[in-house]
Amino acid sequence: MTGLLVMEEWPTNPEMGRLIGGVTIAAGVVALVASAFFARRFLPNADTFKLETGSGYRDKVQRQRALSMAVMPITGAYLTFLSVKAGWGLASGAPGGVDYLMVAVGPMVAGLMLLMVAGLDNPRDKRMKRLLEDELTLSFRHKALATALGVAAVGMVGVFALGLWRPAAAVAALPALLYLTATAAALRYYHLDREADRG
Repeated sequence: MTGLLVMEEWPTNPEMGRLIGGVTIAAGVVALVASAFFARRFLPNADTFKLETGSGYRDKVQRQRALSMAVMPITGAYLTFLSVKAGWGLASGAPGGVDYLMVAVGPMVAGLMLLMVAGLDNPRDKRMKRLLEDELTLSFRHKALATALGVAAVGMVGVFALGLWRPAAAVAALPALLYLTATAAALRYYHLDREADRG
């Protein structure tokens, strides 16, 4: 994301902006792959399950998961704004240099949040699945996704009405609607988790 921003916000020397942005993007991809590889070393293993008894460890992992869901909308707000801006440029017929890339960032952020709420962001990790899934968390997921569905339904009516008045604005508003839908789900899940902790 930083590389794309450098490409977009370096008007004095576009060639240098593209070079620095490209190097930054490549470094980000390498860091992402490396962090995913090394992160597996810190996931709970069989020894962890033997040492941690009772429900304390499970509660800790579930609490951290809910907190990460609540933080994601904060970190994704600016990226969604850039996606809306790029969508407006594309729909109005005046796209910028990286608008074709930036327009996809908002839906990606929203999709990641929804995958986390639904518990589908890492389906192959059976160990974490056992920690994060019980009757209570499944109930939280259903309620959070139901809230997201309600927000999406109301938002689609609003976007449809906006499109009748100004089609370009409706296209630009779609990443924002996806973001609001995913944020509603994430915050609803976090709220339910906090209520359960308080008893």
